Amino acid sequence: MRLSRRALLSAGLIGVAVPPPTTPTDADWKALAAGLEGQVDRPGTAVYDSSRLLYSPRFDDIRPAAVVRCATPADVAEAIGFAARMRLPVVPRGGGHSYIGASTISGGLVLDVRPLNRVGYDAATRTATIGGGATVIDVYTALGRHGVSVPAGTCGSVGISGLTCGGGIGPVTSAYGLTCDNVTAADVVTADGRHRTVDAAREPDLFWALRGGGGGRFGVVTGWRMRTHPATTTGTFTLTYRWADAAAVAAGWLARIGVAPDNAWSSCQFTAEPGGTPSVRVNGFVLNGDAGPEVAALARATGREPASVAVGREPHVRLLRDRAGGAARNTHLIGSDIFRQALPAEGIAALLAVVRRRAATGRPGLAKLKRMTGAPARTAPGTTAFPWHGAHTMLQWLVVPTTVDTATVADGYTWIDSGHRAMARWSVGRYLNYPEPGPTDPADYHGPNLDRLRRIHASVDPARLLRTAYSL
Repeated sequence: MRLSRRALLSAGLIGVAVPPPTTPTDADWKALAAGLEGQVDRPGTAVYDSSRLLYSPRFDDIRPAAVVRCATPADVAEAIGFAARMRLPVVPRGGGHSYIGASTISGGLVLDVRPLNRVGYDAATRTATIGGGATVIDVYTALGRHGVSVPAGTCGSVGISGLTCGGGIGPVTSAYGLTCDNVTAADVVTADGRHRTVDAAREPDLFWALRGGGGGRFGVVTGWRMRTHPATTTGTFTLTYRWADAAAVAAGWLARIGVAPDNAWSSCQFTAEPGGTPSVRVNGFVLNGDAGPEVAALARATGREPASVAVGREPHVRLLRDRAGGAARNTHLIGSDIFRQALPAEGIAALLAVVRRRAATGRPGLAKLKRMTGAPARTAPGTTAFPWHGAHTMLQWLVVPTTVDTATVADGYTWIDSGHRAMARWSVGRYLNYPEPGPTDPADYHGPNLDRLRRIHASVDPARLLRTAYSL
C-alpha cells in the first residue's frame, strides 16, 4: 500500500515539527573536536569532500554540516550531545550503502562509525564481538581465521549494523537464519547520549527493535555480540535457462525451496538484459557439501534442461570474501515484495510479464526471487522486529542505471512501481533493507510490528534527533 504525502501528514506519520537548527560557531566546532578521539570533517577541510561521500554517486551533492568520525563509543555520545544542544539532525553511517541516501543529511551531522570496526571471537562461547562500524568483509575476514562465520550478505562494503538492524538476508539464511536472528547483545548510544548494553534481559524492547526495526532510528550501535557457525566448504552452482522455459523454472524452483535442505540456499532471477533480451538464471550455495545433488533436484523440479551448468566447491570463507570483495561505487535502484506462499501460476505469469516489458524497452532491470524458507520460517513471528518470519520468498527488484540523471532514476523507479502493482495480489510487504523513495506507508516495511516500534521509538528518541529516511 502506498499513501500520498497528504495522507501520511494527516495520519501523523511524517512532518513532525522540530525546532529549527542553530548555526554552530567555529568555537563550537573546535570545542567538539577537542573532546573527541576521532575527528570532525567540516566543509573546507582537506578530507570533507571524500568523507561525506556514500557508496552511490547519486548523493554526491548532499553536504552535511560536518562528518564526525567516531573512534570510540564516547565519541558517539559526545557528538550526539553536541547535536542535541545545537538542534542539529543526526544520521549514523556505517557502510554508507543506503539505496535512498539515508546515511547522509543536508545541513546535519553525520556520525561515521566506521573506525569502530574491531572484530573478535571467543572460542569458549563461539560468540563474535563486532564493532558497530565493521563492514561485512571485515567480519568475514576476521572470523574466517577461526573457521567460523555469521550470516550476512555478499556485498563486502555494506556495514554490519545497517544490515542487522534491517534484518539481514544472505546466502546462508536458510541454514542459520537472518543476521538479526543471531544477535545475542548490542551496545548502543541512544539520543539522550546514554551508553546502553541491551539483550534479552536488559532493556528487551530496545534489544528487540534493534534486530530488524531499522538502522539509525533507535540509537547508534557501537558493538554487537553474535552467534557464529562453522565455515568449512561450500558447493556453488549457476544454472541458466532459455526464456521459453522461464515459467517452468520459476514454478519448479518455488516448489523445490519448500522442501530443500536448510544448507541449500538459492535465488531465481529474471533479467531484462541491456539490448532487449530477457534471461533466466538460478544461483545457489550448498553449505558444507557438494552442489551436485541440489542441481539434480532442481532439474527434476523444473522439468527443464539448463542451457548451461556451472558447479564448484571451495572454502566457505574464501568464497564469501571473493564475492564480497567488490567495493567500487555504484548506484542501485531497488525495491522488494514479500510472499507468504509460493507464487501460483498466475503470479509467475505476472512477474515474467513485468520483466518482458522491461526487456522490450532495451533498458536493464532484474527481478530476483530469494529463498526465505528454512531457518527463518521456523523462527516465531515477533521474536525480533523483522516482520516476515514464516514467509516463503522475497522478490528483489533491481535497476543498475547507466547514468544517475533525474530522468533515468525516475524511469527505474517507475518500472519497480509497475512491478509492485503487478504483484500486489500476492505481496504482504517489503524488506526494510531495500527501501524506496517515499512517501511510503511504514506498515509496508514493518507489518504487524509497527505499533510496538512506534512506542519504543517515542521512548528512546522523543525529540526525533536521529533522522531516518522515513518516519514511523
